Formats: sequence, C-alpha cells, structure tokens
Amino acid sequence: MFRMYCHPDFLVGLTLKEMTNKVYQSVSTRIHKDVIQSYCAQVWLAAKDSYPAALADSLEIEIISEYCDEIGNYNKEIAYIRSRLIKAAVGLNDFKVISSIPGSGQLNSALLLGFTGDLACFDNYKHLNAFLGLDLNRYQSSKYTKGDTINCRGSSQGRAVETDMIRSMLRNQGKIQNHLIDYYYKLKKAAFQ
Repeated sequence: MFRMYCHPDFLVGLTLKEMTNKVYQSVSTRIHKDVIQSYCAQVWLAAKDSYPAALADSLEIEIISEYCDEIGNYNKEIAYIRSRLIKAAVGLNDFKVISSIPGSGQLNSALLLGFTGDLACFDNYKHLNAFLGLDLNRYQSSKYTKGDTINCRGSSQGRAVETDMIRSMLRNQGKIQNHLIDYYYKLKKAAFQ
C-alpha cells in the first residue's frame, strides 16, 4: 500500500472500491478483503484531507518507493532462509515429534532443534528447561515465599523460541485441544495456592 499510494496525488480519481481491489491483488491472499478495505478507507480519507508538503514527483517520494522495494527484498530473503531451514530440519528425527505439538509450528520446531541440538542428550524435560534457562528460581525463608521466576541463564535464543511456542499454544487454546495447556494451568494454579 505504501509503495502504490505514498502520495495523496496517486489517489486522485480512484474510488475506495478500486483502491481496495488494487491493494487486494498485490498482497497475500491470507489477508481478508475486509481488513484491506478498512485500511484503504483510512488512507483514502486521510488523503482527501491532506495537504502534502512534497510534490508527487519529488525525491522524497522516490526514496520512499526505494525503501519499500528494499523491505520487499528483505522479506523475500527471510522467507527463503525460513524455507531452507525447515527443509534442513525435516530430516532430523525429533522434528516430526516437536512439530506435531499443537502450536509449535515447523519454523519454531526447526529453530528449537537448531539451538538445542540433539534432544536425546537431555535425560528429561527438566534438563532441557535448565539448558534453555526456563527452570524456576524459588526463594523461601520461613513464612516468606517470593514468587517463582525463571532463572534466564541458558540459551537466550532457544528460550525465545520456546516461549514463542508456548504463547502460540495459549493463543490457540480455544481452537485446538492441547494437554500441555491443561498442564500449564494446573502448575499455575498450584503456584498460587
């Protein structure tokens, strides 16, 4: 949208429906047309009331277009690297197991295997959590009990991937039945009792 309509003069003579159709043809089909129409309506109304300081054929507008092209190229490169990473991880033994967990996804599974290596070297989940720095610090002295926090000493990148997987599971808990989420809430409830 920024690439096509970075100046209000580019919207002259366009109806909202024409603008929405042009944007819809150029973006991913995963984005619903109603969402695109609402953003186009905001831009279209803002363009009607704007008084631009730069002309449509000025250097600033060309620079904005070049930045948009550069961002597009970066996004293509990132998508290519992601696909190569997933292709490399598909051959690993643990990939199918981890990616079968609801909410984990192929990319997060590949990244987790990349940061942890062979999962067989961990005896149990507690050792994996300690490696990632997700094990709990508990401080207790007579009647005083401090709230549990993770110790954050392990692999920060692996911890970020693991927490992203957990957030994804929590976001999709209404759509996908997941016994790990039930276990999470059981532990959370026990911590506050």
